[in-house]
Amino acid sequence: MDNLKKNFRKKIILLDRFTDSTIAYQHFGMGVNLDIIKKINNHILKSFKVDFTFLSIVNIKNMQKRLKQRKKLNRYDTFKEKFYKKVQNGFLKISKNKKGYKIINSNLPIELNKKIIIDKIEKLLK
Repeated sequence: MDNLKKNFRKKIILLDRFTDSTIAYQHFGMGVNLDIIKKINNHILKSFKVDFTFLSIVNIKNMQKRLKQRKKLNRYDTFKEKFYKKVQNGFLKISKNKKGYKIINSNLPIELNKKIIIDKIEKLLK
């Protein structure tokens, strides 16, 4: 396991979903027991940890607008507004309890957010 940790230490892995998404959607959104989620994550990931997370937040109006633009919806895209509010509040709660979070206001222009993200990644790589 030490060799595995050494190999990952200098790698960049970009994911659009990871353990915080599981907790936000399953626990905060659907009410699944948090201890069960944590046990499964710990079993699968062992000591692998995320160093930094970008959290994109969006208001309900913009979220609904974007969902209407999608060609194909998945099951999460069809839930009620209350579910999305619980999930986003769950993400915000998670972000307050961890280091290494940057909240991105996805209601702002994409070019501005792109610059914010790239600037942060460049700082992290130094």
